[in-house]
Amino acid sequence: MREGLRTQAATLAAAARALNMKGGPAAARAPFALAFLSDAARGPDPMLVARALPGGAALVLRDYNEPRRAARARALASVCAARGSLLLVGGDAALAAAVGAAGVHLRSDQLAHAPARAGLLLTASCHSAEELERAAAIGADLAFLGPVFPTRSHPGAEGLGAGRFRALAEAAPLPVLALGGVDETNARLLAGPNVAGFGAIGAFTVKAAGE
Repeated sequence: MREGLRTQAATLAAAARALNMKGGPAAARAPFALAFLSDAARGPDPMLVARALPGGAALVLRDYNEPRRAARARALASVCAARGSLLLVGGDAALAAAVGAAGVHLRSDQLAHAPARAGLLLTASCHSAEELERAAAIGADLAFLGPVFPTRSHPGAEGLGAGRFRALAEAAPLPVLALGGVDETNARLLAGPNVAGFGAIGAFTVKAAGE
């Protein structure tokens, strides 16, 4: 399982780097090209992914209702530091700073105010041009834009589609990572100016042989 996950993470990282290389100068300034976003309901164990992520990739700890979230963040920070990857803590700059994480990640409903984040990266989830502007206004370093394709995390929601995503990304005032149904098979459809890579959840799931 671990070797399969490591191989899949490397495959995803290569696809994300390919997007980043085609994204131009703004994309090149992005702090990372590939991210795993934790999802307790449908994603793999964040600790397993942390041990598989290649250096330079990021892990975004969401799971906002996890009872032992601080302990989980501390353990993930240790593993990410050892592997040369980046940990971002969702919605809690104080916890991110306390565990030595690289940054903090905001949901789209948290974009009204910038958190106190001395020395921390700031990323944000966005779904529209207006939210991209809002993220830039509070000093975000990078935006996740989606959902691009239909995804289980947004059941019934219509994705932006590749064309709409590329147009929004090109006009965005900060580097953009695609999110929502993106994997190594369809990432190439999203290449364009300011597209710095992609984030994923289900794409990190490794199926057993025969499934």
